[in-house]
Amino acid sequence: MSKELVVVEAAKDNSGAYVKPDRSTETSDNIAFLPSTSAPYVVHIIGYDAGDSVPDGKYYAAFYDPDTQKFLGQFIAVPGFTVAGESTPGNVQVTPTSVGGDVSLSDQSTAQASDATGTQATTGK
Repeated sequence: MSKELVVVEAAKDNSGAYVKPDRSTETSDNIAFLPSTSAPYVVHIIGYDAGDSVPDGKYYAAFYDPDTQKFLGQFIAVPGFTVAGESTPGNVQVTPTSVGGDVSLSDQSTAQASDATGTQATTGK
């Protein structure tokens, strides 16, 4: 039996609260983040910008056996965290107008705050 640490994004109930996943109903399709290719017990949660806050219980960690495609043991809530750094606009442009100027971003995409590279972090299926 092999096992690896995975992270599952929790569903919300009718009141908007995160619900602990149930290993008897979770499938591999529910895996949000897989382990690092070089370390089976390290998972990088990526896709957030600097300064973003992730609440307690949005994600749950569990062991997963890829051979049997089953979750093992209990799901444990990932504590909330704030992504390091500050949210800062980039590529600011000004277009002069008759009364001043319009400020805009030429490129609204931002770099992800994680320093994990593509080989270190793998998103789910």
